[in-house]
Amino acid sequence: MEYMKINKIFLIIYFIYPLSAQNLDSTISLEKLSLMILPENKNQYPEIGKKIISIITDQATSIGRFQIIDRSIIDEILSEQRLQMSGVFSDDKIITLGEMATAEEALILDVIHFGQKGVPKPKKKQKNDTENDKDETLFSWVVKKSVIAIIDNSKSAKEKRKLELDNNINTIITATIRLIDIETGISKKSFKIETSHTGGNKNISLEQALENISFQINQHLKELYTITSEIIDVNNNTISILCGENLGLKIGDYFEIASKDKQKIYKGSTYILPGKKRGIAKITEVGPNASKAKIMRKWRKIKKGHRAYEILNKVLVADFGILYSQTSAFHLKSGLLLRPFSKFYSSLNGHIGLLNNSRNNLNFYFGLSPSFNYNIISWFGSKLDLGFDLPICLVTTTDDANNFVTSSLIMPTLGCNFGLQINKELDIIFSLKYILGNNESKWSYRENTGEKDNDGNDKIESHPAIWYDNAPNIDTKGSWFGIVFRYYWLK
Repeated sequence: MEYMKINKIFLIIYFIYPLSAQNLDSTISLEKLSLMILPENKNQYPEIGKKIISIITDQATSIGRFQIIDRSIIDEILSEQRLQMSGVFSDDKIITLGEMATAEEALILDVIHFGQKGVPKPKKKQKNDTENDKDETLFSWVVKKSVIAIIDNSKSAKEKRKLELDNNINTIITATIRLIDIETGISKKSFKIETSHTGGNKNISLEQALENISFQINQHLKELYTITSEIIDVNNNTISILCGENLGLKIGDYFEIASKDKQKIYKGSTYILPGKKRGIAKITEVGPNASKAKIMRKWRKIKKGHRAYEILNKVLVADFGILYSQTSAFHLKSGLLLRPFSKFYSSLNGHIGLLNNSRNNLNFYFGLSPSFNYNIISWFGSKLDLGFDLPICLVTTTDDANNFVTSSLIMPTLGCNFGLQINKELDIIFSLKYILGNNESKWSYRENTGEKDNDGNDKIESHPAIWYDNAPNIDTKGSWFGIVFRYYWLK
């Protein structure tokens, strides 16, 4: 009896799974894209073209989502069909070649400009030239200029000049790359690559320029074939998507989750409306052809069958808020978060505000602070973080002699932040911070002495602030309460 049940389950899986696989629509990225890489039919710079094609091939292979048609196969087909690559390789022949090589797409490289030339290095400014010229007589000036002219016209000076130019080469490369659909012959996408590098001899300068090109090509190739996947399982805040190592997926890649596109018929024509965006997920495990991802942020319910679209650009996250203390007035802050979806994340913040000193006067201050945070609890739509800030600020006021004086201030701070998600792009964070103390420097002001230094600039000296009574000090130790708005820019 038990044996019969197992057989029934097997038969159901055997027949239903192929049917469900057939229901996957053509927008899902399931296989690598077969790709040919060819030069334009009228390639003015064949040698540099070969180098760039080699870079495109290496980058396309490393990304993992392209199946590159081997060059030897293309050459064999060209030989058999007597197609030539020089001047007569038109788009229709590219289509024919692609069909023979079973390629789906073709990348066509056109090097628009390539040039290398020596450029003079910028001359360093000679110190004291102006002052020395003032002390020169007419005779000494004429003698000096004559000697310089003789040296410049000498053979050794010309050789030195040539050597300088030969070792300071400016390399310029400009090219376009078109993506052609083999089946239709239509150009689907195109992008431009360009770079300029100055320094070193011809080989070194070219090598650096090609490295710059390599980085650009890597980014553009991902844009040519962005991964679209489907959610095949949802388990609390973990989802499984239908792609993995087979498409070069890596741990840490981000996807935006959305519902399926909808088809609408209007006056006999069919239109496709994009699905509603629902959240962001980060890849945590990668399998051969499926992966797991953790939902980092969501604003609508995520279900099995929803789409997952690869995010190529980084999600920018920034804070804007106000903090207040009964003893030390208030300040405004803004910051840019680094690795905002990680368990450990940091930010770089700017501060501006007012602080109360021992004379009961408000002093203006501004500064920067690195912040280090750890997410201890995370629910959907809310989270609790612990953090450490180290504001380094400059405080300003006037002394008793009406001089504009400044003092530096370092305020190590512990904090606890509770955040609530308001919508797709906004969180509100309630922040409780405790400043452990502050390290305050002495007040000082800067004054122009009226003299010039060796470079001809005004001499500036620093002096202690003038106080007729006890110098004011600032004590920021204590609790601060703040409200921070966190914005997410989803590109």
